[in-house]
Amino acid sequence: MSFGGGSPGLRAIEALVAARGDFSAIADKDWAAAAGLIVKKLLVSAGQTHASLTALRDAVGEEIFDGQLKTLSHHQAKQLARRLDKAAPDLEVSTARAAIGYIRTLLTPAAAAEEPAPKAEIEIPSDPSAEETVAADPATDETVNAPSEDETPPSPPAGPNPYFGRKSFRTG
Repeated sequence: MSFGGGSPGLRAIEALVAARGDFSAIADKDWAAAAGLIVKKLLVSAGQTHASLTALRDAVGEEIFDGQLKTLSHHQAKQLARRLDKAAPDLEVSTARAAIGYIRTLLTPAAAAEEPAPKAEIEIPSDPSAEETVAADPATDETVNAPSEDETPPSPPAGPNPYFGRKSFRTG
């Protein structure tokens, strides 16, 4: 509630930030916790868009943003995912972890998502004498399905699992 015009909470935070040199007792983790509270409030509030959440993540940093994103309940994460993508599949938002993963994929930078991965180049030797050539004569090639003397026969398939299930232990 504001009596003098403007938000006293915002003015208090601005005053604390402006005088942070005088308050050496406030550790960086405490500033991060305060920022985390504001980030969480913004994550659960309505009206957030892809652009606003990307700007928020850029402003507070990846660590604080992801830390607060992980603390969302299933319902909050599902609502946030639905706000960002109205057509989010039910499977993608079925659990809190799945919804948070879906939100992260929605917030990935578009340039990195559209950029194709570089293909590995195959090195071709320039010396033709270094290349191996194999003559393929269908008349002399033989396909043998039986194991030779040098090869060991394949092992038989493993036996059934010794655990038969809950019913096998019933006595009555």
